[in-house]
Amino acid sequence: MRQVLAHSPSLIVVILASILLAYGLAPVSAVVSYQPGVKPGDSATYGQVNADWKSGVAPFSPVKDFLGVRLITVSVLNVVGTNVTARQTYNYPNGTSRSLVWFEDIQSGEGNVSTSIAWIIAGSLAAPDTLHDSSSAESIAQTAQGVYAGSVRTVNIINSTQPEPGGFCKFLRIWDQNSGVLIGFAMNYTVSNANYHASASASAWMSGTSLWGTVERTPAVLPSPMFGLAAFFGVIGSAIAFAVHARRSRFENL
Repeated sequence: MRQVLAHSPSLIVVILASILLAYGLAPVSAVVSYQPGVKPGDSATYGQVNADWKSGVAPFSPVKDFLGVRLITVSVLNVVGTNVTARQTYNYPNGTSRSLVWFEDIQSGEGNVSTSIAWIIAGSLAAPDTLHDSSSAESIAQTAQGVYAGSVRTVNIINSTQPEPGGFCKFLRIWDQNSGVLIGFAMNYTVSNANYHASASASAWMSGTSLWGTVERTPAVLPSPMFGLAAFFGVIGSAIAFAVHARRSRFENL
């Protein structure tokens, strides 16, 4: 019985060390949660709107919604589950405006939004998460920090170049990470062939928002490999000390 007890500290060391080593060095993964980062009443204003369209003929303009616009406002009306409903208003220099109400399931990306610009995505996404819970959705290319609408924000960025027949489309989009609200976009579209030439550009950048007054959510921090190693060596040291003490007590009792 004494021999079993004398060797038990070594057994404890092996078992605990194996558990901690496996826990600390195992790949850390997290499930993406496509939850809204906005609430009813949140709003954003895009006061820096520019658009231009040139064409030898009169085809559909990819920037028609932004031509002649002075500013754009997006106001969240309702949030139910992963569904967001918002009112978008386009204001013109002559004092007129037009509004539309759109809704979108920010998890699936389905809704009645007719533009390729996602004005609101899920909150707390990060590269390389996809914009929606779909294998065909675009992936966030970069998560970084910058100053937007007067505040330092963590943002998600997609900067892409899409080839078109006889041309290309460059498309930059930036979203606030915490709320998922679009901070701004810039697009440059060019197509040219023997019978047809068209070029378009558009951009809009957030100039004000009601969102920055809220405290950003702190993401849960998962244990890192270094934590596992530190705990591993800590248990090794404690177990060795316990083994030495047990062995000394056994000899003193002989």
